[in-house]
Amino acid sequence: MIQKGLIPGGVATVLLTLGVVVMCLGLARGTTTVGGYYELKRSREVLKQTVASLQSETEQIAAEIERIRTSPSYARKVLRDKYHLTEANEDIVFFAD
Repeated sequence: MIQKGLIPGGVATVLLTLGVVVMCLGLARGTTTVGGYYELKRSREVLKQTVASLQSETEQIAAEIERIRTSPSYARKVLRDKYHLTEANEDIVFFAD
């Protein structure tokens, strides 16, 4: 009994051979490499993670800006903590370790 597949054996061999020849030509030209593909794929994932991280940071900064705009007491706290600003009647005292 002969089994019939979707692609006859001779056609499958020709397609496989053609695929190998095309891949070898690409490798010889230096434009298509399997390693290059995976390197680009890893690079893409790193870039996606970086973009997500930067988007998250942007959202946090936007929230902080809005909080500073809407709360004068928080704005004073930020000025004191980050920029060491003082009120007119205050002095800053530093202690040596």
